[in-house]
Amino acid sequence: MEKDDFTEDDFLGRLIRQNPLDSPSDDFVNRVMAGIQTVPEIASVRKPIFWYLKVMVPYILLFMLFFVVFATSDLPFLNWLPGKSYYLNHLVPYFGTLFAGLKNSFSSKYVSLGLLVMASTAFLFIIDRVFTRKTAA
Repeated sequence: MEKDDFTEDDFLGRLIRQNPLDSPSDDFVNRVMAGIQTVPEIASVRKPIFWYLKVMVPYILLFMLFFVVFATSDLPFLNWLPGKSYYLNHLVPYFGTLFAGLKNSFSSKYVSLGLLVMASTAFLFIIDRVFTRKTAA
């Protein structure tokens, strides 16, 4: 219905003429403004260093991946980096010796048990931190 259609109807026309438009009371704005509660200021919260480390880990891993890819490739513009042959002939034997020494040190059942306890404790700590996050209020 259009606005003019209301006034053509006899009943609605009489209602509109008899009842003027309602206007708010004199102190309406003051009462509404008094009812609005002020929002408390949120203090800036210092983020723990663990948060910064967690944010930086993907970037560090990506940088290491690119470095390993570039370092192990024999690209002509990377002449200042040693190629695959250097890593295969010099570094891989050192890693083999290192891992053989670590194997002997971790073959003890006490060291293995300690590592299992430490790994399970770290896992439970991480799960606890993930599921019991406290939100800043």
